[in-house]
Amino acid sequence: MDYSETQTNQTALCTLSEVKKSFAKGARGVLNGVSLSIYGGEILGIRGKNGAGKSTLIELLADITSPDAGERTYGEGARGKIAYVPQELSLYESMTGLQNLAFWGIAVGLPAKTIRTRSRWLLETLDLSDRGRDRVDTYSGGMKRRLHLASALMKTPALLLLDEPTVGADAESIKTILALLENLKRQGCGIVLISHLSEDLSRVCDRVVTLEDGRIGA
Repeated sequence: MDYSETQTNQTALCTLSEVKKSFAKGARGVLNGVSLSIYGGEILGIRGKNGAGKSTLIELLADITSPDAGERTYGEGARGKIAYVPQELSLYESMTGLQNLAFWGIAVGLPAKTIRTRSRWLLETLDLSDRGRDRVDTYSGGMKRRLHLASALMKTPALLLLDEPTVGADAESIKTILALLENLKRQGCGIVLISHLSEDLSRVCDRVVTLEDGRIGA
């Protein structure tokens, strides 16, 4: 696939132009002039050392925070179809896997029938079908990572943003998660993946950029 040609024939889901961000007046910027576009049907990898600004960048893409300077624009309809998977797990451990998915389905306004259908599909796809009725506090770390991703996918996204989705997961869970990302990409979803694991990035990403001191490195 000629990636440059694909870009010219598509409208970006989200574009950052010379975006800057800091969290205290006079403080050193977390992001210092980042320009980036994300397109449907691609996986963009982001790597960098701790403190490079990766999580801040993905929060900007997710519309959780706003830039101090520069411009952020979304493609038509994309802003309302963003799924964000933070590094911190957002699960209710005293509830079952199915109850967690139902909770997030209700939160995004899905009808009951869709919640049931979507939950079953996600549990099957992420190899959790036999544990859906078990409490989450009985899950392994890798299983929790898979359910955490599933909860964000209860509503089909146009843009999926993932901050270290495989951290602490076992090899089989990582394989399952990356396979789902490739499947979503084939369906036209644009995906941004932050990972410190070069193997994850090289395995599934169409592009990889490096953040260095709040800027896109060479």
